[in-house]
Amino acid sequence: MRLNQTLCIAGIWIINLNTLWFVKPLSQNLSHLGNALHMRWYLILWAASAALYFYVYTRKWMASLEYRNRLGWLVLSLSCLGMVFSVLLPYAPYVHATLSKWHTRLAMGSTILYVLLIFHILCELLTRDIAAFQKVAGPYAMLVVFELLLYLLNGGVSTLLEICFPMTMSLYLYTVNSSFSRRNRFSK
Repeated sequence: MRLNQTLCIAGIWIINLNTLWFVKPLSQNLSHLGNALHMRWYLILWAASAALYFYVYTRKWMASLEYRNRLGWLVLSLSCLGMVFSVLLPYAPYVHATLSKWHTRLAMGSTILYVLLIFHILCELLTRDIAAFQKVAGPYAMLVVFELLLYLLNGGVSTLLEICFPMTMSLYLYTVNSSFSRRNRFSK
C-alpha cells in the first residue's frame, strides 16, 4: 500500500510542479493553462490525478474509521467528480460567459465541499477517539489556513494555490492513512 501511495504522491507532485513551466504562480491560474495555452489535456490530467487520489485515499481513510454517514460517502464522490467535470468546461468569460461561470462554481464548490467533508470526518473522529483526532486535526487546520492565506495573498485563485492544495493534501492523506492502517494492525 505504501509504495503505491508514495508513487501516486510523486506523480501528483511532478504533475503539479511541472505546471510552473507554463503558467505564472501568482498572476494566473490553471484555467489559463487549459484555455489560453491550449493545453486542455494537461489541465484534465492535473484535475483527474488529484481527484482520483483524493477519492481513493479519503475513501480508504473513511473505511478504516468505519465511517457510516451515507451522505458523507456521496459528498466524497460528488466533490471528486465535480473537480474533474469543472475542467471539462471552458473558461473563456468573453466567449462563453455562462460556461465560464459554471466552470468556476463547480471547481470552487467541489473543493469547498471536499474540505468540509474532511472537517466532518474529523468531527466524527473527535467523538470516537480524541487522541487520534488531536494527531490529525492540527495538520489539517494548518493546511486549510495556509490555503486561505494563499487565496488572500493573491486576492483569488492562483496557480500557486491550485498546485499547493493537491500536493499538501496528498501528504496529509498519506500521513493519516499510514497512521490509521498501523493502528488497525496493532488493534487486531
